[in-house]
Amino acid sequence: MKKRTLDLTEGNIFLVLLLFVLPILSGSLIQQLYVTADAVIVGQFNGKNGLAAIDSMHTLFKFPLNFMNGLSTGATIMISRYYGAKDRESLHCSIRTAYTTAVVLGAACSAAGVLLTPFFLDIMDVPEEIYEQTAAYTRVYFSGIWAMVLYNMTSGILRALGDSRRPLYVLVLCSALNIGGDLLLVGLFRMGVRGAAAATVFSQIISAAYTLRLLAGIEREGGQKRIWHIHFCKEHMLYMVRTGFPLALQAVLFPVANSIVQASVNRMGTDQIAAWGICDKLDMLIWLAADAMAPALTTYTAQNVGAGKAGRVKKGVLAGAGMSAACVAVISVVLFFGTDVMGHWFIPAEDAKDVIPLSVNYMKIMAPFFVFYALAEAFSGACCSMGDTVKPMLITLFGTCLLRIAGILAVLPRYGSMECIVWIYVASWLVTGIVFSVMFHIRGRRLKGDIDRE
Repeated sequence: MKKRTLDLTEGNIFLVLLLFVLPILSGSLIQQLYVTADAVIVGQFNGKNGLAAIDSMHTLFKFPLNFMNGLSTGATIMISRYYGAKDRESLHCSIRTAYTTAVVLGAACSAAGVLLTPFFLDIMDVPEEIYEQTAAYTRVYFSGIWAMVLYNMTSGILRALGDSRRPLYVLVLCSALNIGGDLLLVGLFRMGVRGAAAATVFSQIISAAYTLRLLAGIEREGGQKRIWHIHFCKEHMLYMVRTGFPLALQAVLFPVANSIVQASVNRMGTDQIAAWGICDKLDMLIWLAADAMAPALTTYTAQNVGAGKAGRVKKGVLAGAGMSAACVAVISVVLFFGTDVMGHWFIPAEDAKDVIPLSVNYMKIMAPFFVFYALAEAFSGACCSMGDTVKPMLITLFGTCLLRIAGILAVLPRYGSMECIVWIYVASWLVTGIVFSVMFHIRGRRLKGDIDRE
């Protein structure tokens, strides 16, 4: 196990964090590559209607995935603490419990998503001209969402054990399969958005199977023979739910608020949907860079809390937050000046004259404020691993979700513009970034006493 996993409780803090987060960041960028390629291929072969069909439901897909990612983070905190404390028996039992939970809930998410597709399209106010394409894409995507749930849980378990390198290899394989599938199904066989969804589902199934194989290998090295048999341990299930459910609720609140925002965007028209979709594809680099540091600090903090090293926690979290903010700042500068050029990747020339100026305008408003999102993610992940997941959930509820919903309901009717929607997003990043920074400062001062009580 030592050859394949990294003990974050020992060694130079900056170096060990860098070695752990780089594969996660690289994986995030590779993941964005195939998401971007998906949009490029669909946009070039199916025009702005195909691109809008995908983006009009983008936030909805995050409901089941974000909920399961929240539970996965709870499992990561639990497993990381057992790993840091060198409690092998509890470690292996908690791994099997977490994986079984993903199997059951993943299957439920797929079944419900396929059956409820017409309802979802209606509540999202999908325009009539892209309704049929969006319905086809949504059904295929939901039919394979179980594989995405399994992959996310399994890769989270691997990271909890200090293995961030091999999940990167899986993402490389997944990206190649997805891009190749897009070119084949969308470009050659002209299957449109249905082909794009099918390519994504197939690549995720392969990824889920491969990460399970990696996890099974680690389990065998630890003396455990099986990982895939059904297993529920009451103690570990309660711990995972107690820790992970607030995070799952927090994760679901994002797409709740964003779906309300997206519904407002959808009412602005197809050009605005496509322009907002281009911004979403480009600034996904921001989210993935910040989100790469969040799980890294979650694992780092949980392992060191399990090992009883409070001082190392504080130093590492500050170092990680600084690294994340610097990376996001660089990407923000590129997006501020480069959206005009990069936007043309996603849309044919005949549509660009209507859509690209809108994307440039939106990005110039957002880019200076992305760094606050990076700080919020870094400090939120660290605070959760210190043992309190309820307060971060409440901060997200009030600082992000309710603020965005209030903006859409109270401010947007007065101005009625896309620029107003963009500023609502900016305000939520500012509030949560500042509040989470203060929360970590307060929580970090009490950490040693909390560890001693445990």
